[in-house]
Amino acid sequence: MSPTLRRWLVPDIALILSVVTMAYCLFSFNGMQLLFRDADSGWHIRNGERVLATGAVPFTEPYSWSKPGEAWFAWEWLADCVMAQAHLWDGPRGVFFLYLVVLGIVTWLWFQLVWMQGTWFLVGAVSTWMMLNTTNIHWLARPHLFGWVFLLLVVLAAERAPQRVNWAHILLVAIGGALWANIHASFFLGAGIFLLYAADRWLHSDLSWKPLAAWGTTAFLASLVNPYGWHVHEHIFHYLRDKELISRIGEFQTFNFHLDGAEPLVVTLVVVAAGITLNLLEGRVARSILCLVLFVGALRSARGLPLLALVALPIALGAICRALESSAGLPAKLAKFRDDFVAYNRNLTKLDVSIGGWALAPLAPALFLFLIHTPLFSKPAGFSEETFPVLIAAQIEKLPADARIYSNDSFGGYMIYRFAGQRKVFFDGRSDYYGSAFMKDYLVIPEVKSGWEKQWNRWNFTHALVPVGSALADRLPLKGWREIGKDQTAILFEKGPQ
Repeated sequence: MSPTLRRWLVPDIALILSVVTMAYCLFSFNGMQLLFRDADSGWHIRNGERVLATGAVPFTEPYSWSKPGEAWFAWEWLADCVMAQAHLWDGPRGVFFLYLVVLGIVTWLWFQLVWMQGTWFLVGAVSTWMMLNTTNIHWLARPHLFGWVFLLLVVLAAERAPQRVNWAHILLVAIGGALWANIHASFFLGAGIFLLYAADRWLHSDLSWKPLAAWGTTAFLASLVNPYGWHVHEHIFHYLRDKELISRIGEFQTFNFHLDGAEPLVVTLVVVAAGITLNLLEGRVARSILCLVLFVGALRSARGLPLLALVALPIALGAICRALESSAGLPAKLAKFRDDFVAYNRNLTKLDVSIGGWALAPLAPALFLFLIHTPLFSKPAGFSEETFPVLIAAQIEKLPADARIYSNDSFGGYMIYRFAGQRKVFFDGRSDYYGSAFMKDYLVIPEVKSGWEKQWNRWNFTHALVPVGSALADRLPLKGWREIGKDQTAILFEKGPQ
């Protein structure tokens, strides 16, 4: 087979493991339901549909009856529109397919970073286990997965920065920076990484600092091209600095490493810790600082663990492989084994570089699109009735339009989706909008803590949708509330006569 045909028809390891990622998500991970385990996916879809229908990005809040009409930053509006378009095309299954393809792209880009670091072939392939099992804790049908794509593209670009400023590159960075700023709040990482690498290259008298500095400046300026201008930067800054609010949001808390299946995450942390030191000893300050920042972020917040696996893990693996390859003073047999293993991996890498499978790449999404439309899957894509009030929603629909329904953030987000934003909710997952004061008052209600009745009476609820087995489900009947509906997930109460 000619080299050209091999490039087009024989898949490389990156493409193979991208397909493996998609298959794992579909079959083993049960992604058609688990990607929708966070109700925020629902309001993202409906907000995108609203933007597509009106041709305008919202500036005031349209979904809540507890805090209606106040200023709202829908900073992920462009991702919402993409999700909405997928939903209009094929419902929740279309949204699932969209993110399935995104996860495949993420894996492919991740492998480009792995190879760029000089990681041994077999080590890179096996380390996929760590990457997948660390990132899947945040595999959700939400805009941050698009942010992962942009993040990997930025790190790849920073690693490959040329010696001279190229205006075509500046234009690409500007377009990418503007898109990222309208897709996910992680856009600030782009400018930060470019400028970090620029400072490192400047210290080493490497002329590539100039294009990197230009890219970082461009990325920051491009992020101002959004409907809210610099106000979205200000809003995100204050949101992330609001410790009272962040401390009450589950995904911002430290991950519980005692959970079953947490071993890959622990191994990832250990590998990155070693990589931080080794990169610093090599004089690769930017890599070391970037890994350190991601390491600290992963320890402080579960949301940081996927970023650690996507960026810091490949950088650390490369440093470890280089250190082992150059290590001296090993016993003769061990040194021979090391040298043979390195030579074998280099041959595999050389073979992998000569192939690609570009002609096969479009076939993988087509295959998965076919599969998700077959009877192989008994449960449809979307919000599971085991987690959300799917079955009882028909009864909720019959309630008066002005009903003041209590629900937690998860049920509220699902209701925005289920009723297309027409039935207003008490609370949902947009914590930055509701704020710390609202959150503090709200959190005494679900667990009927001291003072819960005061907060409950404050809102003059007419109905309540509470989880089966919750403290409220036991307490409300004692307060005269009448059960009018129930499914396996939730109980619907109506306020009794006073």
